[in-house]
Amino acid sequence: MNESKKRALTLTPNSNMQAIPGKKRMLNGSPQRLTKLQPSSSEAIDWQRQYIVQKSELKRTKKLNQYLELERKCYKSGL
Repeated sequence: MNESKKRALTLTPNSNMQAIPGKKRMLNGSPQRLTKLQPSSSEAIDWQRQYIVQKSELKRTKKLNQYLELERKCYKSGL
């Protein structure tokens, strides 16, 4: 069997999904180019805003834990 026939046998629509970058296979089997390959600027800004909020919440939680540990130590030493 020659090489092209071997390739044709091994490349089925399901096994060759990654062979076409930027395209996805629709339910009917036809390849279709993806509409959004990169996030829009508003999505990037939302992601950045969410990162900043989570970072500040993490900082606040760490400070609260430090305070509670100190309070616990003081309470134990006072008993």
